[in-house]
Amino acid sequence: MAGHFVRWTSDSGFPVGNLRMPQNVIDAAQGFADRRRGERFLAARALLAQLMLRVYGINSLPPLITHCNGRPAFADNDLPDFSIAYAGNMVGVLLAEEGERAGLDVEIVRAHSRQKQEQLMQGLTSGEIAWINAQQDFMEAVTQIWTLRQSILKLTGEGENGLDSLRLLPGAGRLRSTLYPDIQVVCDAEPTLVWACALSSATQRLHLWEMDSAHQWRALREVEVNKPNIGPCALRLTSLPEERRFHPAI
Repeated sequence: MAGHFVRWTSDSGFPVGNLRMPQNVIDAAQGFADRRRGERFLAARALLAQLMLRVYGINSLPPLITHCNGRPAFADNDLPDFSIAYAGNMVGVLLAEEGERAGLDVEIVRAHSRQKQEQLMQGLTSGEIAWINAQQDFMEAVTQIWTLRQSILKLTGEGENGLDSLRLLPGAGRLRSTLYPDIQVVCDAEPTLVWACALSSATQRLHLWEMDSAHQWRALREVEVNKPNIGPCALRLTSLPEERRFHPAI
């Protein structure tokens, strides 16, 4: 089982040719009063359409719905779950496989002031704060914990309402979610960007893709998430074993 994460970064609009999506999606993007929001909306769905083509051979973006919590999904429940995230000029899409759920968050490392970073720490646990204080780069570490949390909350669909249900134990490589007790999350810190992909604990590989500024699709790397060392700045947290044993997944 695998997850697929693709991202696109550009200051220009997404190419309108060969988008592989229904006209109503294109019209919806043009209806945004904020042009930048419309471009990001269109880019996310174009990336999702490309993923569906490459992974499942589906030539056009299937119909979408929006749940009451604002989370988009395919109208057909048999199609895979996905998650969309934005950060600055970057758009990212994470696609799950085989009936599992996905949660994606991306953040610019130094987009927040030191004061804002400290405010973000106020809702963190003592274990999370201890891990942050043990890292060499304070801002990067806070951003990683925040991104990890947001990706999991997007997977569960609870958003900020689920904050109290989640505890991270980064020093031990563990997490606890009372809402969805069968999760693993992979997070990596790049020079300017932190991303986190939350998926089922059964997911064995994470494929990373990128559409570059010339609109060329290329593979970045494949992460074998069960390996003990997946990168110098990468974190992998998994649900505590007792939670997976005694609580059914939602």
